[in-house]
Amino acid sequence: MDVYRTPAAALDNLVARRLQPSAEFVAAARRALGALGAFLRERGGRAAAQPWRVLKTAKGGSSGRGTALRGGCDSELVLFLNCFKSYEDQGVRRAEILNEMRVLLESWWQKPIAGLSFEFPEQDAARVLRFRLASTDLENWMDVSLVPAFDALGEGCLTHSRVGGRSLGVGPDFQS
Repeated sequence: MDVYRTPAAALDNLVARRLQPSAEFVAAARRALGALGAFLRERGGRAAAQPWRVLKTAKGGSSGRGTALRGGCDSELVLFLNCFKSYEDQGVRRAEILNEMRVLLESWWQKPIAGLSFEFPEQDAARVLRFRLASTDLENWMDVSLVPAFDALGEGCLTHSRVGGRSLGVGPDFQS
């Protein structure tokens, strides 16, 4: 692969063929994250001591920006929850919410997505819940971080937000 000898008109094709994850993996990961988003919005923390629900979501990371590379990529899924009344409240309840989310994820994965495997790595960050989606051939993987967050701007304020002329990628589900 000689990028310097590739005509400008062929660069997009070169990137798609050689550098980006396979279309099958991207589609399977999007289906999985979409299903997870719907599951969390539907089930939320209804069984929790203090019930919570997902108000809205935002995607980040290389997968969320569309800059994922073949092999491995990352995705941050920020979940704005109705149970946090302030940043301080978020700090106090974060561990409880993350534990509930892990139980929900284990329940959700009882119906696996074709072409993907799912695992929880060692949890080294107290502010997020990490898991990995991998292609069954292990050629591609995505490290996903679920980030519960306080909705400082109020419900619905981010749905039309733009930064520097670019959308923040916030929508009613993970596929937007």
